[in-house]
Amino acid sequence: MSHQKGAKSVLSFFAWWKTDPDELAKQVDQYSTLKVWQSARGVSALLCVFSFVVTVLLGRWVLNLSNGTLAAEVIIWGLVAVFMYRGHRWAFVLGMILWTLEKGSILLGNPRSATPVVQVIWWLIYMKWFTLGYRVEKLRQSKPSAVAEPA
Repeated sequence: MSHQKGAKSVLSFFAWWKTDPDELAKQVDQYSTLKVWQSARGVSALLCVFSFVVTVLLGRWVLNLSNGTLAAEVIIWGLVAVFMYRGHRWAFVLGMILWTLEKGSILLGNPRSATPVVQVIWWLIYMKWFTLGYRVEKLRQSKPSAVAEPA
């Protein structure tokens, strides 16, 4: 039985549209005390930074991106990361839209070189954290005590 539970938990990680109520409550209750890598907003911001760092490292030689495109990636994802970490719900929505467009354009642009399974896995990981971050911020805003806390 434990094998099935382990398989279920791995698969449930990729079910980004589902949010564990206990995790959501923990994220809200410990909002100010969770470390960056423990909080939904922190992990979301770190994923944005990870994306632009990888893009910069691979962009010039592997992806043949121009300096302007690389600068735009850093600016856009850097700002999204900052606003996610500061708790702005719109930043999570924007991150979900941009990440979906980015992965979709990669898959539609050159699906043979894009390794579709890997692209979908990355998309699922980011969606999981961006969705959790959005839900945390939405729940925080609905609580009267959360309004007094700085974001």
